[in-house]
Amino acid sequence: MKIDARTEIYGIIGNPLGHTFSPALHNAAFDAKKINAVYLPFPLKSLIGLKSSMRQLNIRGLSVTIPHKITVRRILEQIDSLALQIGSVNTILWGKTGLLEGYNTDGPGAIMALKKSHVVLSGKKILILGSGGSSRAIAFALTREKPAELAILSRNASMAMQLARNLTLQKENPQVTLLMRDKHGGERTKLSDFMPQRGRKWKSLRYDNPAMLHEYDLVINTTPIGMRGTAEQNQSPLNANELNAKQTVFDIVYNPAQTPLLRLAQKKGCEIILGYKMLLYQAVLQFELFTGQSAPIQAMEKALVAEIKQVS
Repeated sequence: MKIDARTEIYGIIGNPLGHTFSPALHNAAFDAKKINAVYLPFPLKSLIGLKSSMRQLNIRGLSVTIPHKITVRRILEQIDSLALQIGSVNTILWGKTGLLEGYNTDGPGAIMALKKSHVVLSGKKILILGSGGSSRAIAFALTREKPAELAILSRNASMAMQLARNLTLQKENPQVTLLMRDKHGGERTKLSDFMPQRGRKWKSLRYDNPAMLHEYDLVINTTPIGMRGTAEQNQSPLNANELNAKQTVFDIVYNPAQTPLLRLAQKKGCEIILGYKMLLYQAVLQFELFTGQSAPIQAMEKALVAEIKQVS
């Protein structure tokens, strides 16, 4: 890669950045497409002065990660409708009119990973494990695919309720179900009682029978359970009796590639989708936003797999 005065600059901001795979992904793409550009990591503790720095250094676009995905919205002049729904931004760039624009490619990246694996989403019943940022991004992107039902199973009741409320306020207004574990064995108050908006409700069900999960066509784990280096790296968010062979299981954890959940699912006979696919396709969509060109997916995937192997 030759760097000169005409080299376009892109990068990723966050703190800490640690071992980010984004430079390898994007630089491989620039190289494959013969684009005179470079993608660099920029560890930032604060967003103060970011916009002026981007102008001064002629930084064309940035990926955004923790802890700036929410606060970066304050410096943007235009935000994509899906990013507004999700409530966070992972991509910023100078638009054609010179305004700083914000997008979220996390959810669409997950959808692209599913579709590339030939998973049908329209009319299907989908279970999402978790209610954090990744869950929100995927859930809102899924509403645009017209599923029959979105169910949320989470350890955090208040976050799950907030996600359900936000989902049912959208134009698509999918059927949303909360599956709530009751530690005390009693009936929970229906969470729909907290909905002031007329006609916008979810179902709230007490989850106490593993067979309740068998009706879902697709299971997506958005929790960190099973991630290498965590206290729960050897655990699965679901047990074997909560899965059935007709399901597709997508775990967005990518290190290790074969998580405890995916190993259980494979033994059960389920179709599985590896977590790195979401990471790949969210970067593919970022590249296309940055450059306006189609992404060289094979080159990006090869670079990502090589990076993951180094840390596995």
